Amino acid sequence: MSDKTVSHEMTDTSERLPPGTVRLIDIDGHVVSKHAEGKGQTDILLVPRPSEDPEDPLNWTFRRKILATSCVVVYTIMVAIPASAVYSIVTPIRQDTSLTLTDINNGTGIMFLFYGWGCIFWQATALQYGKRPVYLFSCLANIIILATAPLCTTSGTYTANRIILGFFGSPVESLCEISVVDVWFAHERPKYLAWYGWSLALTGKLAPMLAGFINYGMNWQWTLWWWAIFIAIAFVYCFFLMEETNYDRKHSGGGGQHPPIPPQQASSPVVSETQARPRDAEPKTPAPAAPEDREAGEIVWPRKSYLDKLGIKDKKRPNRLLNIAVAPFKGFTYPAVVYAGLMYGANSLVWQGVQNATIGTVYTSQYGFNTATVAAAYSGGVLGSIMGGYYCGKVGRILTVRLARRNGGISEPEHVLYVFCASLFLVPFAMVLYGLAVTYHLHWFSLVVTQTAIAANGTLCVSAALGYAMSSYPELSGQMVTTCVLIRNTLSFAINYGITPWLNASGYLRVYCIVGGIGLVWNASLFAMTRYGRRLREATAARYYREVDYARAKGLSH
Repeated sequence: MSDKTVSHEMTDTSERLPPGTVRLIDIDGHVVSKHAEGKGQTDILLVPRPSEDPEDPLNWTFRRKILATSCVVVYTIMVAIPASAVYSIVTPIRQDTSLTLTDINNGTGIMFLFYGWGCIFWQATALQYGKRPVYLFSCLANIIILATAPLCTTSGTYTANRIILGFFGSPVESLCEISVVDVWFAHERPKYLAWYGWSLALTGKLAPMLAGFINYGMNWQWTLWWWAIFIAIAFVYCFFLMEETNYDRKHSGGGGQHPPIPPQQASSPVVSETQARPRDAEPKTPAPAAPEDREAGEIVWPRKSYLDKLGIKDKKRPNRLLNIAVAPFKGFTYPAVVYAGLMYGANSLVWQGVQNATIGTVYTSQYGFNTATVAAAYSGGVLGSIMGGYYCGKVGRILTVRLARRNGGISEPEHVLYVFCASLFLVPFAMVLYGLAVTYHLHWFSLVVTQTAIAANGTLCVSAALGYAMSSYPELSGQMVTTCVLIRNTLSFAINYGITPWLNASGYLRVYCIVGGIGLVWNASLFAMTRYGRRLREATAARYYREVDYARAKGLSH
């Protein structure tokens, strides 16, 4: 990171910009603020503006940030896997227990409901007492729940197990995104949010694939016991490598990311020691200076040792649990957040839920697959999630930077919504083809193609939708993510309860053609939002800044 300075005064425009609209590119080199380093990035401003503290997660080394992000990815993959593990082993579970297909689908629906609403409790706990202890406790709880899950073979016990699994696994839904945002700057976030999105979406396809192979070689009970073992591995990895990313950053007045140039800096440029010294010159060790009769103004920042990083006790804060728990409900009053939640829910769970509710049964009943071949068919979904993650990470970052340059250096949150252009084709194509394949008994490979398309779409939407919500209202990003998750998982709960009766009443072809049409219209809404999104944010600006002031006073802003 480097600082740039100028020799003329610049007027601060940050207060005239609506929430989420920031100056990301220093077009003329006139902004006095920290800039990114690296080829082709020196004109990119660091948003949010980091403090001078080396223990500020934004100031961590690249290696330290990557390690923190890897812990989030490992936690996400291991903890989210059990949510989708039963999709490929529905038939053996039904044969070995008293559970029906409706019981299993209803259990999945209520589990996702608690994956969403459990975020209210865990988000408040993590922001009050630390994210690291919440991650570790969530792993331990999931180990116990999955170790006892094979005993839950009746409708009541199965539903209860799904409820507590959703509640104790819910940090994977909202906390991980905030952990990524804690350590990366705005121009870097699309890439690393895509990592999280890829890991979350990957589990939806990887879990059924692994479950099918485990069931074929052992039995369905071992699919659950193996997940407990995988989560134990994640616990060990995170215990020794995960750091706490909560950081109470001090905020300057004005609400802007980049303050105006002080008059003394406006008249004469400041050149740092490293800028003045030739690149090939080695700094010489200065001779001991005579003691002076004045105090030095240098601040010595405390550094953490490795043992400090292993602790599970965060700094003591005033009790803010109730404030944090209530905050996500305020997100429902912000149109941009509600829109992000709807796009997130539909593309990550609804379209996939409509397919996952039936595809395991279709493979076994219509194509004669056993659990191993069903598992192999899910490899298309794994491939799709990899493709979607790469697309979103690459395209999302390009959109963020290039559109800001074309916009005079100003970055708008709506720029990232263009990622959803791919969804305009993927969702209708996959849903209609799936309905045709099941109805007319097309070759099984057509089903694999639909899984690939839906998985790619489910991966790209995570980074795009959540990135839009967090960048629209950055200082309240934690509560906005929770609002999106509440919307997403409530939609999933509804579709898992409604899909079986709807299919029984209307048939596969009609249902999936209707879903494909809804998906087309749903994602086409991105063009309306890119046009009017800024106006909606402007309309909520006054209320947002009032809430930011309140959050800052409570130490709740990001």
